[in-house]
Amino acid sequence: MTEKKSPQQKKILEPAFHFATGKVQIGDDIENKVAVSELVEANHILADFPNFKRLEPKGYEKAVIQCGENTCFSEDGESVLSLVPGYPRIIDNSGNKDNHQIILSVEPLFIISPDKMKVTLNVHPPLPDCRSLKNINLYKLLEDSSIIFGLDEKALKKAEECIQKGDQEFSKFVIARGRPVGKSMDAFLRFELEIGPIAGTLLDDGRIDFRDRRIMVGINKGECIATKIPPVQGTPGVNVFGEETPAPEGKDLKIKTLNDAKFSKETLQVTAIKDGVLSIVNDNVIKVCSKQVVNSDIDYETGNIDSRNCVIIRGSVQPGFKVTTDGDLEITGNVMSTSIKGLGNIVIKGGITGKKTSIEALGDCDINFIEQGKIKCGGLCVIRKQSYYSTVHSGSHIRCKPGSAVISGSLIAAGNITVGNIGAENSKSALIGAGVVAERLLHYEELKASVVEQQDAIIQWLQRYRGSSTSKKVRKMEQKLAETKALLLRVNMIPGTGIYSKAGENENDPKLSGSDYDDRGAINIDKIRIDVVGTVYAGTEIRIGNRSLKLDKTVSARQFKLHPNRRRIIAKPLR
Repeated sequence: MTEKKSPQQKKILEPAFHFATGKVQIGDDIENKVAVSELVEANHILADFPNFKRLEPKGYEKAVIQCGENTCFSEDGESVLSLVPGYPRIIDNSGNKDNHQIILSVEPLFIISPDKMKVTLNVHPPLPDCRSLKNINLYKLLEDSSIIFGLDEKALKKAEECIQKGDQEFSKFVIARGRPVGKSMDAFLRFELEIGPIAGTLLDDGRIDFRDRRIMVGINKGECIATKIPPVQGTPGVNVFGEETPAPEGKDLKIKTLNDAKFSKETLQVTAIKDGVLSIVNDNVIKVCSKQVVNSDIDYETGNIDSRNCVIIRGSVQPGFKVTTDGDLEITGNVMSTSIKGLGNIVIKGGITGKKTSIEALGDCDINFIEQGKIKCGGLCVIRKQSYYSTVHSGSHIRCKPGSAVISGSLIAAGNITVGNIGAENSKSALIGAGVVAERLLHYEELKASVVEQQDAIIQWLQRYRGSSTSKKVRKMEQKLAETKALLLRVNMIPGTGIYSKAGENENDPKLSGSDYDDRGAINIDKIRIDVVGTVYAGTEIRIGNRSLKLDKTVSARQFKLHPNRRRIIAKPLR
């Protein structure tokens, strides 16, 4: 222990350190020496001031000590203790006359991963005649550190051999691993008959199946359509401290049968109670209907179609005529300035044109191209050629063929979006939104418009009635404006969450905590992607959940997703 005086004649009492330090040679180079310290155990006193009471009356003050990583002060504040077994370090900035302090830290012997699923043994070269792993029981240290699960005996033996040899090297050994949480399996329907390709399905190799969708699958009375496979909960995980993490419960699947299909809770089977054709909507609604075929256009001769069956129209739907079906619907021709509604899946092999055209499907929608129309489907939407100045909303994913084009308008999906090309020279910009509830985005735009209207109303009132800025009328208008702005900031567009996030959360706020993603039932927004196979033009607005990005330049072959901090959208080359 030494005594120092500062230039101001201040008497400083240096601490007593209770561990040895030195330099050891690394390798064959005599010049190559590095500083090391002896191994200390948890709760070891690293430094204190044993003579302070004797020297304090003489005007001495303690040197300033700061606790670094893995150290703390004792309860009486007189000593610095090690929190873990490891190798102490001293940082002495005595050269700083204005703020002289000593920082004590401990490099841990056991490096534990943030998820507590891996332990790495950190071995430093030993100092002669000092404490080291050579003369300390490693297993006792593990037990004292509560590391009890997943010990790797082979790795420990190898480490022990290295320690006993007294290797003058810095070495690391992974000596324990936890058991990860076993993956749970959601309930699903295993179909007992060939239902054929479903366009837009993501295949195991990452490609998308764009084969023509097979609908109107024939079914016989009494035939088993599908069997429900119940959810399976994964095995719990165990970290290196022996703490269990239960696996999340597999999601159950509520099966709904309509028309001539029946589900048995005893056998978990869905069967047909009459001959007919099969309609599967969003993977959990099964119908067996009769099949109706119309071998002509829908026009003045046929009139509107309103059917409880699956319907095939071998022609076009002329302007002004409506088609409504309970089962699947296939139209081989075009749809022009009309309304189409189906409680199943809709396949339109021709084109969809006209500002008054509206297509609404409870299930999937598979189309060739759409111009100036609207589509709303509860399931997957497939676009094979083009979406031109149109609005497409999907309750699942939107899949466009690689050579397809989206010109202006919007594509909004609750899931992922895969698209060919977006935009063109001199066209209005398109909006592409994934991980978004379309209705909430519309609500968001309405609130934005309302804010502008209310601001204009206040300005007009003040211009008309000068000197009335503090009037009751103006205060009331300003309060209403503030409420609208607050709602605008809180609109939450992520499927499965509440419509409003916590107060004060704003997509442009850098301090956003991310709590708007935490609602139960929410989709995993981190897995949402927008894949652009071709070119996306500058000016296109990209939206993922509650974040948006307007492209300032034209790029090609990009994947858009949220940054890990969830505060902004990033783009990376598409593989």
